[in-house]
Amino acid sequence: MAGARALARGEAGPGVPRHALPGDIHHLVWWARHTLWLLPVLGALLGAFLGVLMVHPPEPLASVLRGVAWLASVQEARSMLSSVLGIALSSLSIVLSLSMLVVQNAAGQYSPRLLRLYLHSAGVRVVIPMFVATSVFCLVAAQSFGFIPGDARLPRPALSLAMLLLVLCEAALIFHVLETLQFMRVENLVREVGRDTLRVARRMAARCQEDLSPAPVPPPSSSTTWPLRARASGFVADVDGRRLLAVAQTLGLVVHVDVAIGEPVTRGAVVGRVEPGGRGPAESREVAEALLPALLMDRWRDLDSDVALGVRQLVDVAIKALSPGINDPYTAVEVVDQLTFLLCAMSQLRLGPRVLPDASGHPRVFLHAASLRDYLSLATDQILRYGAGEPAVVLRLLRLTGEVGQRARSPEDRHAARQTLRQIQAGAERALEGAPWRERLRGYTEAVERAMEGGPLPALPAIGF
Repeated sequence: MAGARALARGEAGPGVPRHALPGDIHHLVWWARHTLWLLPVLGALLGAFLGVLMVHPPEPLASVLRGVAWLASVQEARSMLSSVLGIALSSLSIVLSLSMLVVQNAAGQYSPRLLRLYLHSAGVRVVIPMFVATSVFCLVAAQSFGFIPGDARLPRPALSLAMLLLVLCEAALIFHVLETLQFMRVENLVREVGRDTLRVARRMAARCQEDLSPAPVPPPSSSTTWPLRARASGFVADVDGRRLLAVAQTLGLVVHVDVAIGEPVTRGAVVGRVEPGGRGPAESREVAEALLPALLMDRWRDLDSDVALGVRQLVDVAIKALSPGINDPYTAVEVVDQLTFLLCAMSQLRLGPRVLPDASGHPRVFLHAASLRDYLSLATDQILRYGAGEPAVVLRLLRLTGEVGQRARSPEDRHAARQTLRQIQAGAERALEGAPWRERLRGYTEAVERAMEGGPLPALPAIGF
């Protein structure tokens, strides 16, 4: 079991090239992306460094900066830095107040799960560190000027940099306000979610280039199979297929991961199983230590690898708009349009369960993942439940299903699209019992179903726009 111990420590075991680990997941990049305090801390360190450097610049740098440095005494320099600090802190308070207002409105009107977009936007990622760097620079520079003797008017490079930082802060404030106004537009919001979700789906599909196609059916459990149990509670943020394959090849195992990205997992719950390949049950703990690091757990779901979360975010906006308190069916229509664009693009990608083979083509790793029909059900079920009585929403759902059914590549996905089409029709007919739109929706559904066999989709009635 030396190979298992080495792999558990993140090292390459016998016969495994070092570049095979860590695999699909880049932990340092993931950590940096999800650590919101990292950029403000770096900004503070940069500001402190510049504050010391510009007050006491070395002679080569001082000779270069002397031509652009402001003439001021020590007292005047400290007074100007204090003024810049006051302006920066006032502007920062505006940024934070605006951010809190946007967060509150977006969570109440659209969905609290959309706050991720705002937290990862340039306005938050760049503007706040900029203000932090300027504030720390002014504090450190003002303190450093207190150790300079005399009161002669001399070139002070720190003042020139302070003025430059102040201009950049105000430009960043204007940029943040404009970006926030764009963020509040529902058209931009749902388009951004759809674009991010498609980018994630394409990245996840790119991992499947060396998978077996079509994916074979996983073999049933045997008496020698032992379970893999989660080491902590949380959500499955990602699954490192290449790392699992490296461990499985080294130890001669067949690994099954039965949870998909985005699923909640309780500590101690079974998340998969291992076919030991002739190894005894006494080695199961060391094998688990080598395999479980490939399941990245987090406190909440994030869109980095979770395609279903992006679809869920769009659905949340639609059903929120259809609630009696908001009653905005056209927002739901815009969401369904974005879901149509997204699912049609995803229909050309490789989705569903993955099977990773070893060098000889033998299946070694079986990964559970959602298929196109799963995403189609996720995109339509709840919107239909809350919007079945709104003809414009139902028409867009029918068109979504028809577009996906035309582009689906597998017979199972096309059959699922037809079933979804009939479910939408049945739900709308129950909600529109006795309404004049009932027969027209039935006719439109039949036209869409014929178009799924070949030919163009029927034009939307006027109420569908």
